[in-house]
Amino acid sequence: MSFGEVVHYVTQTAGWPAPVRSIASLLPPFHCPDRSSNKHLANASSSTFSEPLVSREVPAPGSYTAKDFQVLIHSTAAGLIALAELPHYGGERSTVPLWSQLLHALLNTLPPDVLILEDAPFVMPRAQNVASQPSNLIDGHATLIAAHGIFSTPKTHSGSSRTSSRNEEDKDELMYSADSDSCDGSGSVDSLDLPLQAHMLPGRGRCLSAVLPVLLVADSNNIIPLLCSTLYQRHVWGICQPVVGLCCSRTGTTAMAIFGWLDSDQSEEGCMPAAHLALAADDRLDPLMGVFDFTDTLSSISLAQFVLGLRTHFQDIKGAISIEAVDSLTPLHWRPDLPDFETQLEGRLDERVTSWTYQVHVQTSSSEASPSSSPCTSSPLLDTVLVSYETIIEDEQVHSANIRLPQETHVMKVKRRGSQPPSSKNSSKRTSPSTPPEVRSSTSSRALSPYPNSQFAALPDTGLKDGLTISNWLFERHAFTVGRIPVFSEELANTTGINAMVETYDQMTAFTWSESIKTILSNAEADSFVMDIRAELCDTNGGPNSQPSIIDVPSLEDVEFISSRISVLLHAVKGARRCDDVAKLHGVNEANRRHEWDALLLNFFQPVLGQRDVLLERQLNLPRNLAADDSSFATRAQVVADAYDTLCSAQFRALTINTYGSWQQAAVARQHAMQFSVDLGQRHVKGQFVEVVARHSSLDPGTGKCDAILVIPCPGVATAMLQRISGVDEQENFLKSFMLIQGPKPEKSDSKAIGKTIGHRQKTTSGRSLQVPSSSRISESDRNKLHNPFLYHPDSNKATQKKETILPKNISCDEPSGKDLLLPVLLAEYKKRDESAISTAMNQMKTYLVSAITFLSELGITDKPVFGLVVNGTLGAITMGWKTNGKIYIMERNVRHYDIRDPFQALQFVSILPRLARHGHSLRRLLEKQLTIIDVNKLTSKPWSKLPQRQEDERLAAAKRTELEQAVAQDRK
Repeated sequence: MSFGEVVHYVTQTAGWPAPVRSIASLLPPFHCPDRSSNKHLANASSSTFSEPLVSREVPAPGSYTAKDFQVLIHSTAAGLIALAELPHYGGERSTVPLWSQLLHALLNTLPPDVLILEDAPFVMPRAQNVASQPSNLIDGHATLIAAHGIFSTPKTHSGSSRTSSRNEEDKDELMYSADSDSCDGSGSVDSLDLPLQAHMLPGRGRCLSAVLPVLLVADSNNIIPLLCSTLYQRHVWGICQPVVGLCCSRTGTTAMAIFGWLDSDQSEEGCMPAAHLALAADDRLDPLMGVFDFTDTLSSISLAQFVLGLRTHFQDIKGAISIEAVDSLTPLHWRPDLPDFETQLEGRLDERVTSWTYQVHVQTSSSEASPSSSPCTSSPLLDTVLVSYETIIEDEQVHSANIRLPQETHVMKVKRRGSQPPSSKNSSKRTSPSTPPEVRSSTSSRALSPYPNSQFAALPDTGLKDGLTISNWLFERHAFTVGRIPVFSEELANTTGINAMVETYDQMTAFTWSESIKTILSNAEADSFVMDIRAELCDTNGGPNSQPSIIDVPSLEDVEFISSRISVLLHAVKGARRCDDVAKLHGVNEANRRHEWDALLLNFFQPVLGQRDVLLERQLNLPRNLAADDSSFATRAQVVADAYDTLCSAQFRALTINTYGSWQQAAVARQHAMQFSVDLGQRHVKGQFVEVVARHSSLDPGTGKCDAILVIPCPGVATAMLQRISGVDEQENFLKSFMLIQGPKPEKSDSKAIGKTIGHRQKTTSGRSLQVPSSSRISESDRNKLHNPFLYHPDSNKATQKKETILPKNISCDEPSGKDLLLPVLLAEYKKRDESAISTAMNQMKTYLVSAITFLSELGITDKPVFGLVVNGTLGAITMGWKTNGKIYIMERNVRHYDIRDPFQALQFVSILPRLARHGHSLRRLLEKQLTIIDVNKLTSKPWSKLPQRQEDERLAAAKRTELEQAVAQDRK
């Protein structure tokens, strides 16, 4: 699809077109302060500075240079080089978390009023040929946008005050700032009186703010429409300055500068002005031509100088912003989702209303015939419903055939936000995203379909009621949630392994601040830009949640390892704070929070020297429903529930009222376990136990997308297993059904299930006190406490001394390959900061942990933990699961959590990662011992994952249909 752009390929530094010559002059040559020539370029990637470029003081604002980011530049290059050497394991690895942290750090030098948005959708411009515009309008996807924001001013109300909850609500409404909204007509913030053409970010409802991008970063699929949309938006605002973009590969390391401008006049009435784009004709590394490589330190320094040099450009754009100019200029209808009434109907009001009414009618009728035909961008005419979904588009849909940019052949996933006007005629047919399939089936001709995992996790947990719930899902897989609370009973401790696992958890998360740590970190080389954060860290006395007497220091070797990359840690802290500031002004999307966490995982989890095994956004096989396979489970279910009740009661008795937060959760957990027995009793009375389990099994999700997973590769193990299986098809089926981690392709069924957590929980009330739990239904607020790992921090009121166990360091460093069996160590689920999303994230984590633990048990590894990271904005909680005596336990209460805006808590978090690496290698040694006794035939006869169980059910159903048809045919004879 062409947007009418005119491309200018530049072959030499003096050849930049006149409209962008000034901005292109900011492109610096290779920067090397200790050499006078550029003869060293052949070895640029391995070059180092002979003179130290860091100081002990933070430079004044506006005076930053690349020297102030030297350490981060070098660590980014080293990380990307190391990442390129690792096997893909089913798909190319994303490089965005590493190089985006560098760009984000550079942009953090700009004034606080500059918004930095990551993974942001944007409205694509109208196609040059309107007939070629897709009927389902597609938004683009920017990797990073640095922009100025214009916000509406709060109203003043005499005799009334705004509540804190209203403030928070307004903040939530500022999602994607420029096109943010408030569905509450009585809000206390005035709307901005701007036409829709003045915005380029998708949104809905009232306009509370506007965003004007200045620096644009996107991949080759999106950079052209992103530049064009920005140019047209600036035309609406009367801003003539050129646009600056960086085309950065999402799986590569190159960056290419592209400059854009518009024709000064329009040749024809109603025609779009031509967008001109200038870029280097050759993709060879040359900073003067705007071609950079993040793995080349000198090239990255030049890129840093260029980005830092844009500070004046940002100021120029800010000075040119004027709302009055928007009103005075001739409208430019560049957005494809906005009808051009002025051109089509000559501005006659009656015909505009008639056309609007007709369009609403047509749209409603279309939605009845085809639910997927709703517009992908918000309707400018009627907007009362938010529909979030994703659209998959191929590269050629957004590529211009005439522009040569770094190619990315993988399918791009674009997160979409849109709305569709409801109608009384079909409103009853439209179902909530979280409506169970059994409800949907009554109003749809579609057969029952399994739940996507993200949608399933958002369902309300009503215990072991007949409906689909996370409690049923866990119970039918012999899995139970527990707290980090040792019990007094030795027999119960041995049966469940709870006391040993609490000790293991404490050893893994052990940390005590000490003067020795302070000395090491104070002397470590760090960028001058983050010296203030390091000073804050070194001035700490251990923080409110960790006094010096709590837990022993991690090994000095780990501290030295962390200090060698302390700049990465400090930049992540600064980035998290900047994201938090942006969220308060503008709102934030889920992906905007993840890069700091990804960067920490990628930089501090290193199982072997020079190698990381952190896979991002991978599909996991989920486990089969064990209860559906076991017809005798109905007779044992009550005994299993009673045993769980005993464990929860024992944990409750082990606490004192002094540990109120943990005690409160334990009380709700005991009540929750007691309710299991009541629910099972009601199910037995109905005599439908087997039928209910079968229905659950048919709706259980089969796979789930994990945001990040830390693994230990086991070279040759999968190959050895495959050699025992005859036939290529059988080998492929084994890999697909047995391996925990699948390829990185997105799950189609999840594509329409984003953000299902709000507004779909059942509201119940309870007047009981926690001191006297009963078997009555648990309130929603209590249940939220039960599944909230951030509710209570165990180190706030309790001091326990733990000694860290250091595993042997003589670990083999076998070469990884694409067929490695991957042992899970830690799984991560990210959510933006939203209390309503905590239970959803925790539910997803439970499915991941049960899957990982089941996978390990199939390999003969039990009584060993797998860890989880549940992220809510800048907060991250460490959970844990294990399998003992045939039962799985998920530790979700009274666990430690960390806020990476606090440098000390961020330090605590990353200190866990080296220990997780050693734990992973202990799992690998156990597997090596098990290899000789693993029965591959047994593994293939009844695989642990859900996929083969679903296939078995389908074959059984087909056989029953055939038998029934034969019986009917026989009767007719």
